[in-house]
Amino acid sequence: MFLSNYPITLCKLFFMHRDWWKWGDPNEVKHINDYPKLKVLLEERWKTHLREDFFPPKKFNLPQLPEKKKEQIRDIFASVYPKKISFNEDERLAVSLGKSYYDVLKIFKGEGFVSPDLVISPSTHDDIQYILTQASDNNIQIIPYGGGSNVVGALSLDANRPEIKCTLDLRKYKRLLKIDEEHLTATFESGIFGPELEKILNNKGYTLGHFPQSFEFSTLGGWIVTRGAGQESTYYGKMEDLVEHIKVATPAGTLESNPFTHDASGVNVLPLFIGSEGVFGVVTEVTVKIKKLPKNYRWVVALFPDFREGSNYLKALAQAGVKPSVVRLSDAIETHMFSKIASSEEQHGFVNDLKKEAQKLFLQWKNLSEPCVLIMRFPQGEISVSSQVIYAKGLVEKYKGMLAPATVGDKWAEQRFKTPYLRDTLVEHNVFIDTMETLVPWKDTQKLHVALTRELNKSVAFNKNKGIFLAHISHIYSNAACMYFTLMTPMQKGRELEQWQDIKTLVTDTIMQHNGSISHHHSVGSDHQKWYKKYTDPLAMEVLKSIKNKLDPKGIMNPGKLFS
Repeated sequence: MFLSNYPITLCKLFFMHRDWWKWGDPNEVKHINDYPKLKVLLEERWKTHLREDFFPPKKFNLPQLPEKKKEQIRDIFASVYPKKISFNEDERLAVSLGKSYYDVLKIFKGEGFVSPDLVISPSTHDDIQYILTQASDNNIQIIPYGGGSNVVGALSLDANRPEIKCTLDLRKYKRLLKIDEEHLTATFESGIFGPELEKILNNKGYTLGHFPQSFEFSTLGGWIVTRGAGQESTYYGKMEDLVEHIKVATPAGTLESNPFTHDASGVNVLPLFIGSEGVFGVVTEVTVKIKKLPKNYRWVVALFPDFREGSNYLKALAQAGVKPSVVRLSDAIETHMFSKIASSEEQHGFVNDLKKEAQKLFLQWKNLSEPCVLIMRFPQGEISVSSQVIYAKGLVEKYKGMLAPATVGDKWAEQRFKTPYLRDTLVEHNVFIDTMETLVPWKDTQKLHVALTRELNKSVAFNKNKGIFLAHISHIYSNAACMYFTLMTPMQKGRELEQWQDIKTLVTDTIMQHNGSISHHHSVGSDHQKWYKKYTDPLAMEVLKSIKNKLDPKGIMNPGKLFS
């Protein structure tokens, strides 16, 4: 069965061999030559040559603890030694970083890269509680690790702290504990990966409905502590909407949230751990709300003359109470780039359908020369969504749009989880590529889009107007939208790290100046920390620090994240 109508392979994550720093399934790894149209576009735009070969990342020889220190650690964690503790260099390397552009750049440059001294792989809640208690008593850093797909430095290690650094690898902690079909909930251990979780639910006729782009290689616990969103979260909700109950191991002991999410029994601790990024403890067991699998899906695809009209259309749709699951409004440049990022075997897919229709529409409607494409998907369950689909289609013309073939949506969905593979080959060929996102009020969506375009076109770090800036809206609410940005430009040789910092600062500062949030779903990590500390209410920050001091008095849990 396809997982919730997505053709996703359940990867054998513990058995497949791949380069430790690369994204995903090694059978899906791409080379720049697999994207011929994109290669030509970049070479012509930047007057460069993307060679056939590429520069490999740096070789790393990780420092080893002295044998005496290893013996001390074995004694500290005696209950889980030897089966669950590893000092192996390859295993340490594999859990050292996340998957951001900045993380990968540090690998290629060999700068600012710190590995854990050991890896512990627990398999029970009691294992995890024991490890945290012992680590706190002996002042050992703990960095929880799930899928390793974080893109904002949430897994980076603090080189300035002298303590032993231990990564808690949760990937083997992944059992289904219970499905309650009467109340539509399911309880899992937090290390379970997206495909494994969905396969279990699908086999019973259910879905969680959480499909981030990292879905194949991220875990339930990771989704919770980063306050994640999936591509269908406009309909199903973000993770804070999907969690009913959690159990948490902390250095101070185990705690559980109230068993209800809609009661009035005082303060529920559940929200404290959603978005906590592992600084309070480790979420171990999770009860989530599940839904029946849709019987089928209906697509609505439209073209708009510009981003403003498309944005205004989505605002009207959201405020009318219409809830598609998938929403993606691409600006004109991203719409055009769809044809360039199709790999060689995909050339006859998504874009050709769109192109043919656009050519027909152009004869009827001449101001569609640079259209913005919108794709929306509506899940069909027991209750018909026909009225929402009819309303959504009928509203298109009011905003100067025209309907396009529904097959465009299916083609987009087929490629949804493949685009991250493009990043690695671009980095190997000295191309800067990063993504950034925010939640921004409707009144500021167009202003932010214009301002970012203007500021990037003035930026030397972005190669001014030779850089490529793509934008789309991916989630809609009655008061705001998630805007998602992709940036590409040549690396500045010799100052690659500084270039990233310059562009990151420019984009994030511009977002904040236009009332945007620090993040909608990527989280804070180390990359967004300075903005998080600057824009968080000072008294609220003191409350969070007090909680941190109570649950983690030695400050061993994922040091340096959220607040120092």
